[in-house]
Amino acid sequence: MSVLYERSPRALADPGAYRRPAEDAYRRTDDSFAEAVFGRLPRADQRRWAELYVKALLQTPGKKSVRRLADSVSHSPTASQSMHQFVNASPWDWHAVRQDLLRLVERTTAATAWTLAPAFIPKRGEHSVGVHRRFDPFLGKVVTCQLGIGLFLSGDAGLLPVDWALYVPEDWGADSARRARARVPDDVGGAMWSQVAELVDRAASWTTGPRVPLTADLSWMPDHHALLAHAVRDEQQPFVVEVPETLSVRPVSASPAESGFLTVRRLLAARGGAPSGGEQHHGLDILSLPVTLPGRTARQPRLRMLVQRQAGGGARVWLTNLTDRPLPQLLPLMRRPRLATAVVNSLSGDFGLQDFEGRSFPGWHHHATLVSAAFVQYRLRDRAPATGHV
Repeated sequence: MSVLYERSPRALADPGAYRRPAEDAYRRTDDSFAEAVFGRLPRADQRRWAELYVKALLQTPGKKSVRRLADSVSHSPTASQSMHQFVNASPWDWHAVRQDLLRLVERTTAATAWTLAPAFIPKRGEHSVGVHRRFDPFLGKVVTCQLGIGLFLSGDAGLLPVDWALYVPEDWGADSARRARARVPDDVGGAMWSQVAELVDRAASWTTGPRVPLTADLSWMPDHHALLAHAVRDEQQPFVVEVPETLSVRPVSASPAESGFLTVRRLLAARGGAPSGGEQHHGLDILSLPVTLPGRTARQPRLRMLVQRQAGGGARVWLTNLTDRPLPQLLPLMRRPRLATAVVNSLSGDFGLQDFEGRSFPGWHHHATLVSAAFVQYRLRDRAPATGHV
């Protein structure tokens, strides 16, 4: 049986799609881009440093330390200190910059989907904001890391990062001194699902285009069920998300043996362990089944579960409220999270996402914002505005 795609560690859907191009391709400045994205920064020096930081990210090879970034765009002996001040201490609003970045992306590309993807950023010490021990599903081991959650808008220019959440673990909430040192706002923290849900809701309030499907792999999230319930409640938001086999569902047309809620794994076992009644598309055998979720006594939304057995055992499972779309239209959405992993790898290795040396919450978000701007500027270079959405 063919597989939708192989889930190998750090695998890329297209190994060359987001690889760092030749060095001379980075030596570009775009005044119109800088004005569109950084025009709302209140001070001229902030706008200038934002433009220089993006330029440095684009043209500095290797590790993107502040000193190396500053040296690539200035001969001043104080440039490194000024750039560090701009990223770590200057009080500029990263949300305003990201909102303008999203609007530029929407004007330039035809959006087809939102995609959530994690960025596990390794750390050696315990002083960086949000650092904690966590299992990295891509490396297959527990690591000390920061966990960023990126939100990407995908279209004809690929997947472009437009917003971020930095997960602040719940144990940080009880340590007021630690939060104060890292300058974590009082309203940041709590369960992982709620921090990710805030990211999704913010995008819905920012977008100027039609609502496109939300795609994500939720199978690695410890509280995926809560985020899934949040997505289901928003009847205006279409979604296609991967979920673990431990998710409990009930088939709409259940047999007597399936009359209650069962995990997907038990449901497949009751059906002989193979997708029966599946849909065929280019050699793929996908079980498509209308289901309901537990915990909802009011009117149930229409949901559709898609299951693909893996050759080595187990299954891949997706849930969607796009119940009327044919499988060929859903397959590209099912693949989006893996494509987003490729972008995260490039943001980390080529654009400096993992190279931030500061320890503060605002500093991390400033850096992630500028990294996103650099990536978007490179991907959208020489593109004319889009004529509409699809």
